[in-house]
Amino acid sequence: MAIRDLMNNYFYGKQGKGDYTVADMPQNRLALFGEVLKVRWSGLFGVNLLYMIAWIPAIIWTFLNLIALYNLLQADPGTSSGDVAGLLNTWLMILAPCIAITGPFNAGVTYVLRNWARDEHSFVLSDFKDALKSNWKQALVISCIDGIMPFLVVTCWRFYGNMLNQSLIFMLPAALVLLVGALWTLASMLACPMLITYDLKTIDVIRNSLLMTVAKLPRSVLIKLITLIVPALAYGLMVLIPNIQMQVLMVVALLYLTFMVAFNKLITVSYANALFETYLNPRIEGARTNIGLRPENWDDVTYIPEDDEE
Repeated sequence: MAIRDLMNNYFYGKQGKGDYTVADMPQNRLALFGEVLKVRWSGLFGVNLLYMIAWIPAIIWTFLNLIALYNLLQADPGTSSGDVAGLLNTWLMILAPCIAITGPFNAGVTYVLRNWARDEHSFVLSDFKDALKSNWKQALVISCIDGIMPFLVVTCWRFYGNMLNQSLIFMLPAALVLLVGALWTLASMLACPMLITYDLKTIDVIRNSLLMTVAKLPRSVLIKLITLIVPALAYGLMVLIPNIQMQVLMVVALLYLTFMVAFNKLITVSYANALFETYLNPRIEGARTNIGLRPENWDDVTYIPEDDEE
């Protein structure tokens, strides 16, 4: 009984507590994220599985290439780096359209998670479907860039890397390629939330996402690093204990297939909401700011019950 009451209090609040009031609202973004996660964590499993439907081709293609790489190394431990690089290029080339088709699903999932991140209600299937139908074209453009960017970065890096043998001047374009890839990786955290929130042209979504990323570069890097904690811990564990590498990979794969993708997207969407409501919404007449947060002047306002107003 005690355990059940404890769980009920954690997820639903204490018994006898009144409706959610302004005074109960979180005072900062971190508290808001905690409240949302406490209520929505179980729903993230369903959202994650829904999103993974679009990633099935990419997952299958990646799995086949991992098997091919394993067989290549097993057949000839002295396999040249050129053979591995050729396999990498083929994988990235076919992976690009596999990632591109995830765009419309990304729009639908992002819309649901954006509402949740604001501590607002959202019907998963119906809202997902509506957002997918109304934003699929723009989302497809963004996902096409997401898909082709790794292939372009790796190809250009290898080309300019080989040219370094002739002149060190090629270090500049090589570094520029890495910079462009890194900036887009960070900007893509904002692109999809922006296109499902505002009525903007696709080029404006891309430009504004890049500008806001550059303006808040340290914070954007921090958010991205937070979403990479699980792979980083897994890598460290595999280095320290090589005998459990396969088990670690299986656990990480299971986490991402069932939960971690949606969880990471909730983090990035919460970050996007904070940026939009701070820098974009004040410029738009009637747009709300600090959605889901307690008003800043709430503690300074004396509450007068309706019965005593007269």
